[in-house]
Amino acid sequence: MSLSRRPLAALAGAAGAAAFARWDATDTKGGVGLTRAAAATSTAALIVADYKWSLFGLEKDSPPFVSARAALHERAAKRLLRLCERNGGLYTKAGQFIGTASGMPVPFQRELSKLQDSATPLPFEDVQKVVDEAFGAGAADPPAATKTDGVVAYSASTDDGMNFASNASKAPPAEACSSTVFSFFDREPIAAASLAQVHRAVTADGDEVAVKVQRPGLRRQFDVDLATMRLITSAITVAFPNFDFTFLVPEFADRLTRELDFELEGRMCERAGRALADDPRMVTPDIYWELTTSKVLTMEYVRGAKIDDGPGLRAAGVDPREAAEALADTFARTLLCHGFVHGDPHPGNMLVRRQSDEIVAKAKREPRRKLSPLGFFSRRDKRDASGVQIVLLDHGLYTELDEPARRRMCRLWHAVAMRDPSKVRETSEEMGVPPSLRWVLPQLMARQQSHVAPVGTAKERAGSVPDPRSAEGAAARVDGLIRGGRPPMTMDQVSEFGKSLPREMMVVMRSNALIRNITRRLAADIAETDARDKSAGARSVFGWLSKRSFKKGRGRFGLSA
Repeated sequence: MSLSRRPLAALAGAAGAAAFARWDATDTKGGVGLTRAAAATSTAALIVADYKWSLFGLEKDSPPFVSARAALHERAAKRLLRLCERNGGLYTKAGQFIGTASGMPVPFQRELSKLQDSATPLPFEDVQKVVDEAFGAGAADPPAATKTDGVVAYSASTDDGMNFASNASKAPPAEACSSTVFSFFDREPIAAASLAQVHRAVTADGDEVAVKVQRPGLRRQFDVDLATMRLITSAITVAFPNFDFTFLVPEFADRLTRELDFELEGRMCERAGRALADDPRMVTPDIYWELTTSKVLTMEYVRGAKIDDGPGLRAAGVDPREAAEALADTFARTLLCHGFVHGDPHPGNMLVRRQSDEIVAKAKREPRRKLSPLGFFSRRDKRDASGVQIVLLDHGLYTELDEPARRRMCRLWHAVAMRDPSKVRETSEEMGVPPSLRWVLPQLMARQQSHVAPVGTAKERAGSVPDPRSAEGAAARVDGLIRGGRPPMTMDQVSEFGKSLPREMMVVMRSNALIRNITRRLAADIAETDARDKSAGARSVFGWLSKRSFKKGRGRFGLSA
């Protein structure tokens, strides 16, 4: 090539590279991921350099060190949030995964929780292509002027939540769509999330359904994005040897592989329904298998109130107390009896409605006999007749415990509920938790000190340790101050704890934290309502929780003190 042509070639190459970078960054299907990889790598490098520079020369755990570290966590969390919002897709899922990981610093939890509602809806043309590929041309081809006859609200995803609610009084007319698959398919999504988008539709047989459509291009991004995440976590381990979070990547990859398979999600939905078949307080929606593929999931459309919306529950004729107790009991049962744990009981993944009159009448006539997972008490359970029914909508993430792990979990929860530190230590040792971190499980599971006196002992009666059921203990729990006399977990402790914990326990801990957050919101709403309603009398929010959590010495999933 002559010298005179080299500048032109360089200019053409630069223009081509710029055009590719622009396409890769703005393509609605996510491009091939190279610009996302560059953004992630540069952000990670900036965060690592900031930590190294800002903490250089400071004595560990000294006041200046602690102050600088707190400011660093704030900056790093905001940078990570911007990266996840910019890259979207799997990065949004990764941000949600990190934000809900046990023991993460508060700034990361607070900032990354904003990713729950950050997804931008896809153009309908992209959705249409996915549906048409699954069921044939014209499957999702309603007239442009089609409108629903009510306002629909739905927040859905495999992790962000899956919530149907509507004031629509009837389904649209069958002639709204010429397709032999759907007689109606709403162009406007009723929710958009990081992995999927949901549309209201009506089948050719006239059934109202929710159609969950996977975002195109996710599988193409998968390998590049995961390779980038492996590179970043390995680089962080080199820079900070005590911060080894490489164990998160294979867990995240396994989780995503399952969540991207909508047929698997449908099977998990049906399995959960079978496990709870004899308890009318929690049900799952019907799956339309003839309208379901690995990228499209069609299920029964459900109406109800959001589970953490106290006023909405009351408007629907549901007592928030009964909703909280039904939630805690049913999730405890799936964990401790079946060892089949829903990994994302997010408020958006559940709706609450009234049971049918027929179900309530039957429950009153024939209350089922209830046996605890540990087998030490048995009684007639009349709470099935409360009229509350929770519909569990999203089933993208489950974990399963084998029999030894299920029994260990039962022993651990019993030890925490009964405040038996020796049993907590013994079970934690069986799970592989290092001796220096055996205080963590009671803290994460129940916001409880690890050295508190067992229930009914002289030490407890003497009041030599704070009673977790007291107002003082409750306030400290809310502020995160009770940690067995220890400060919040440091990042190296989070790393050591995460590496030692069995993989299924990561999902169990996340599930427990989400259930506890829902019951806490309901308890706060109940306390506020009772304060306004003099007839209810003065009741403490955590008085209500502890009364149920430790009734007869039994702790309940998510409601433990």
